Amino acid sequence: MWDVKISNAEKTLFTQKIMDDLYTRHFQIYGKHAHTEKALCIVTVINYMVENISEEITLEDLEKICGKTRFDICRVFNLFYEVTPIKWMWKVRLALAKEFINLAPEWSLTDISYACGFSSLPHFSRSFSKAYNETPLRFKQDVMKSTGQKVKKESSEYDFIFGIQRNGFSRNMLLNNINSL
Repeated sequence: MWDVKISNAEKTLFTQKIMDDLYTRHFQIYGKHAHTEKALCIVTVINYMVENISEEITLEDLEKICGKTRFDICRVFNLFYEVTPIKWMWKVRLALAKEFINLAPEWSLTDISYACGFSSLPHFSRSFSKAYNETPLRFKQDVMKSTGQKVKKESSEYDFIFGIQRNGFSRNMLLNNINSL
């Protein structure tokens, strides 16, 4: 959707942090270091999902980029995160939407939901309400009250949600919340 390039240094740092998290999770499960091939598969999948978070992503897409069958991908992903890659992606999308609402509560929920990969506002609202026990509109209103913001769209917020800073913001949000996803 957006043709923004992440620097190699940023990709390397992101990959290293994901690998560190995977090694920690694997060590907790097995008491030994993670198998590199499995960890690299998950890192490839996570990178793809973050870079294409606003697009429709299927298991077939993940098969193509990872070189493993959808069953292998789901099994390995479930081993580390105790959830399928698609469910994990929806958790990331919801966490990202919550961050976007905090960042720019004056933006419409429709714009934010589409930026996070939801195909409709009702789907976004149901998912958000189920995950956070609060509607996105109520959360947005609370954020606006607490910050005393009026409706005003700034270009820097636009860049975080829709533009050139989006991939970096999404990666940072993911790394900051990786243990809760």
